[in-house]
Amino acid sequence: MADDNSEPGAPTPQAADKASDRVASKSVAVPENAVSAAKQLDRIILRLNKLLATPGGLSAFLSTFNYTLYILAYLQPKLPSLAAHLSSLLARLNPSSISKLPITILVADGAVPPIAALAGLISRCRTTLRLFGCFPLYAWLRTLLTGPKPGADAVLHRVAVLQASSYFTYQALENISVLADNGVVPKSFIARINRGDSTTARVYLWAYRAWLGGVSCDFLRLAREAQLENRRRAARRKMREDGREVAVYQEEADRKVDAKWWMDLMIATAWLPMALHFSSSTGGLPGWNLGWMGVCGLVAGGERFRGMWRATVS
Repeated sequence: MADDNSEPGAPTPQAADKASDRVASKSVAVPENAVSAAKQLDRIILRLNKLLATPGGLSAFLSTFNYTLYILAYLQPKLPSLAAHLSSLLARLNPSSISKLPITILVADGAVPPIAALAGLISRCRTTLRLFGCFPLYAWLRTLLTGPKPGADAVLHRVAVLQASSYFTYQALENISVLADNGVVPKSFIARINRGDSTTARVYLWAYRAWLGGVSCDFLRLAREAQLENRRRAARRKMREDGREVAVYQEEADRKVDAKWWMDLMIATAWLPMALHFSSSTGGLPGWNLGWMGVCGLVAGGERFRGMWRATVS
């Protein structure tokens, strides 16, 4: 996905970052706390610019920001002074709302709170950026269809093919629905692939079911990886028992493998309830709300964002 969305004539994030390194600081006669706050804000802005210039940085930032807004939108009506304005904010989202929050259902009287409005805007922005998501998925799937690499596990390869196919189907169906909702794809085409129904709700539903399939593949992959890793460690134990040498620092490597495995499991577990909710045709998970959606999204994408944010420290 291309993250460089600069306006014509505007500097790219990379160019702005390079130019910012030449800016000289000047002392100003202002209170020390104001100077400190200004310097901190300056550092944050420059780090954010570096993050946005990183491949995938824009996507990671928008995702984290979006899910944080969902949590804030959920918590906002808990404040007594604002409860009357957000009485229907926690209304159950319909299947097509994961990619474009229908703000009209969040607040019955039409007075959309700023946080909810911003969350909807960011969500639509992310959906628009995902219109280009089929290209990397196609490249991934095409590479997998050439066959497993020499020495690769055949089971893991088949799981990867299934996952890539699921995600590609999800992205293609979501793209068709988004373009149809915006008048790009004619309703007659939607009716042709949707049993005569020209609305996109059912197409979204099948898109999210394909997404659920892709998320579920992570659990199959992790189970197979755990099985293979247990076999390798059992073989090493047998070598030690037989008095044969094993690789140095193997325990440290094992700890890194375990940490990655558990992290992948946590991410897949965080996405699963969201995928289950939006792929259901019977109302989704009981008690689902914006708060749970925000928490699941932050858990799933938070580690990636934190890693990219730490990398911006100069």
